[in-house]
Amino acid sequence: LFAVVARQSPGSSGINAEYGWREIICNGHLWRKLIIRNVKTKAIWERLGKRREWISHLHRAAEFGSEYYKELYPKIVQDLKMSNEMWKLGKLNLRKIDCASHDSKGVYCLQYDDEKIVSGLRDNTIKVWDLNSLKNTMTLTGHTGSVLCMQYDENIIITGSSDASIRIWDVKTGEPLHMLIHHVDAVLHLRFQNGIMVSCSKDRTIAVWTMSGNPQNIVMKHALVGHRAAVNVVDFDEKYIVSASGDRTIKVWGTEACEFIRTLQGHTRGIACLQYHGTLVVSGSSDCTIKLWDIEAGAILRTLEGHEELVRCIRFDSHRIVSGAYDGKIKVWDLKAALDPRTPVKDICIRTISEHKGRVFRLQFDEFQIVSSSHDDSIVIFDFLSPHDYYSDFSAIRPIHYSENSSIEDCDSDTTLRRLDSNNSLDSLDDSS
Repeated sequence: LFAVVARQSPGSSGINAEYGWREIICNGHLWRKLIIRNVKTKAIWERLGKRREWISHLHRAAEFGSEYYKELYPKIVQDLKMSNEMWKLGKLNLRKIDCASHDSKGVYCLQYDDEKIVSGLRDNTIKVWDLNSLKNTMTLTGHTGSVLCMQYDENIIITGSSDASIRIWDVKTGEPLHMLIHHVDAVLHLRFQNGIMVSCSKDRTIAVWTMSGNPQNIVMKHALVGHRAAVNVVDFDEKYIVSASGDRTIKVWGTEACEFIRTLQGHTRGIACLQYHGTLVVSGSSDCTIKLWDIEAGAILRTLEGHEELVRCIRFDSHRIVSGAYDGKIKVWDLKAALDPRTPVKDICIRTISEHKGRVFRLQFDEFQIVSSSHDDSIVIFDFLSPHDYYSDFSAIRPIHYSENSSIEDCDSDTTLRRLDSNNSLDSLDDSS
């Protein structure tokens, strides 16, 4: 607030004692400027503003008046605090989509934003769902095999399938735009950003593609060979491409020249998933463990145990790791605690969520929710935003009443190994049983 006040009165020698901080605090428009500043600089404030719908009020000062913003600020802070407590306490609201596949059931992949969920299904289709109504708004057909991986941006959806093709679609209309044929077996994962796409396959190879603004102009640049089994997942930034395989290894390659750099070894079974950001790699394996790695040193920073079967999907942000496994469970871990070697193992896993009736295939999360998909043909939205409405009544804060619609349990460390042989890939293992 002091920084906002200072900018409000440049060159001022200060606020005299009589005017003082009391007058500043009473100035609702300064609180409005502080809220706007936080929305611009903190993604969590912007996302909360959209979810709670107060973000549109920030540019309607004449309509709402200065007192509104003075009362709004502490309510936002309280809302954020309680949502953080919801994660810790395991309190959540649950919404569920039954994808109603006719023949082959299962949702292999998904991605969501503030308006929609896009999902890739075992029945060869891509389905788009309205995030608010949970209704199916569009179904894309064309693949002749299960849709195993996908990513979209504001213009296109790119999907990979067990039919060995990569297809590009218009994100708004669902119109097919282009098809890429390079891999000779199932396309297991892909990522794209900043004019580059990286795909990987059951054929043991990784393909690096260059992208222009035209979906017709996606051209393969390099094929990376080195894994001895199916390459199940890739991630990359401007420095490194990171891949993981059923051969139990993670390999690191240079993004620009595509040269091999190093191999990370430590898992005792095939690796099913990973995420890479900064210097941190987090991986999940058929050995039922999650490992945190320093990509530069190639060293294991921590091993997390708790899942009872293959760890199929993993995501992390600056605060949490969220994992999903074939035991049907989703686990939430404290990332900072995991990176601190002094933290006891029992204090790292915050919560285990049991809702899916089948293997968890994919998940994504943000500060307020986890969205996951499963072999049980469902997409589940676990919402940690407090159910209390702080904003409709500005005269009082009512007690908070939690809605707990899912089974929540403390973490345990019992482990039952499920082997992923190095000659098996995820799509063939998913199709079994």
